[in-house]
Amino acid sequence: MIKKGIFVSFLVAFISWSCIDMNPNKDNDVISITETTATTSKIIWHWENRFNREEVFLVKSWLNKVYGHTQSVLGNYPFDIHFFIHKSDSDSEPVPWAHTTRDDKQGVHFHISTKFTLEEFLADWTAPHEISHLSIPFVGQSQMWFSEGYATFMQVQVLNSQGVYSDEELKDKFNFKFSSCKSSYQSNQPMVDVVDSLKKEWNYPHIYWGGASFFWKLNQRLISEKGISLMDVLKKYEQCCRVNEGSPEEICADFDTISKSRIASNLLIQYQTQPAHLIFAEF
Repeated sequence: MIKKGIFVSFLVAFISWSCIDMNPNKDNDVISITETTATTSKIIWHWENRFNREEVFLVKSWLNKVYGHTQSVLGNYPFDIHFFIHKSDSDSEPVPWAHTTRDDKQGVHFHISTKFTLEEFLADWTAPHEISHLSIPFVGQSQMWFSEGYATFMQVQVLNSQGVYSDEELKDKFNFKFSSCKSSYQSNQPMVDVVDSLKKEWNYPHIYWGGASFFWKLNQRLISEKGISLMDVLKKYEQCCRVNEGSPEEICADFDTISKSRIASNLLIQYQTQPAHLIFAEF
């Protein structure tokens, strides 16, 4: 779960152009995404407020594209995805608030301002972040460095796929963010223990990007040692393992089975045991 602006997490992560007034008292609109993603998954739309034709068209144009690119990067999700669309009281940004739902309906609640253009919605990181969350199981709030780091790393990959970032801008983004949060990890304590201190300081940006460094390193090591990317692994993970419950250890074990290595599990042990300053020395 994210709250934009102060970047706080309380994490407990198609095609239809019918332009009609949506009423929350009417039946939910079920949209097939087969045309754009070549999968049998569906988006199921839940309109929590009244939206006019133009607003419905805007929202579907935005989320159809983001979801398509997310699955292009991470693979086809083995379940239907529910999008709950709310009108926000804030007009400060396209999506002032969003959070995932992890019960029997895997999906995202988006609180949006329709005063923004489609281009502004597509440039916003919220939808890539939240939809990426759903590609791995919920690992619990105590492991938020892992789940939020994962979604933060993947949001940049999805925005790169959308063309919001070029390949060079993607590299610059990671370099800047990791360098910016490095000061918070100059400790002899393990990285996961430093995260507990950052929570008390409400320093969630450094938790998110500190966690993202794990997946950046994992991707780099998979490429150099196995000739495959983390995203290649995830496309297989979605089909074999996503429907299972999982801890960080179990998820990394699944990644290792797919990659025929111990890269993910060994890196996780480093983050859990090595001094944080050594983990961040390369940045």
